[in-house]
Amino acid sequence: MKELFEIPLELQHLNLQKLYYVGNLSLLNKRKVTILGSRNPNLYAQHFTQEIAKKISQYGMVVVSGGALGIDIIAHSFSLPLTIMIAPSSLDIIYPKTNFQMIQRMYEQSLVLSQFAPSYQPKTYSFLERNKLVVSLGECIILPQANLKSGSMQSAEYALSLKKKIYVIPHRLGESEGTEYLAKEGLAEVIWNVNEFLESLFGECIQAQPIDEILEFCRHNPFFEEALLKFGDRIFEYELEGKIRRNNGRVEVV
Repeated sequence: MKELFEIPLELQHLNLQKLYYVGNLSLLNKRKVTILGSRNPNLYAQHFTQEIAKKISQYGMVVVSGGALGIDIIAHSFSLPLTIMIAPSSLDIIYPKTNFQMIQRMYEQSLVLSQFAPSYQPKTYSFLERNKLVVSLGECIILPQANLKSGSMQSAEYALSLKKKIYVIPHRLGESEGTEYLAKEGLAEVIWNVNEFLESLFGECIQAQPIDEILEFCRHNPFFEEALLKFGDRIFEYELEGKIRRNNGRVEVV
């Protein structure tokens, strides 16, 4: 865990005193989209979140979320390593424990941020503070499912106060009263087709690029033996091509 001395531009309005991180800081320099929502999503919302998080990452964009059960952790899982998690606790405490394995992978392969100093256990208000960062960091908000009275809807209200666009998906009546309300009141746009939505968001000129898993893995400076065990002789090929190099037993991306 390290302290981030320069607060990202997207978060400067929050007047944060400190921000801590674990992982790949270069993700902050990429375009980012926030995905958040219900902790108990239906299968339709789950499948949508899987699809759109994966496709956003294929465009080389980063998915931001809060590491919570449900929509959050699904979004992280299907966009890894191009994902940023905002923690409601300090970074020496993995929360929630239910998502321990996935959050640990994000510590190793992506980026986790927290505004809380060690050793901070989350309080009720911590989640609201966390959600402000989650909303602020993304250029827009995708809300696959939300109850009318929920933390997700509070996040939507905060997004509207920042004049950020909110996108929802069509549900059957009564299945997602929060997103239904946002769409009905003209506070959110409906995603009718994932590919068309992504083209409108990122531009037709942007072509989805496959993620180079070797380079993404090596950005975290693993031991050479660790990289060799994971990728075999391909590591030597990348070294010969000048894409990576060895430094004191660890691998660096050139």
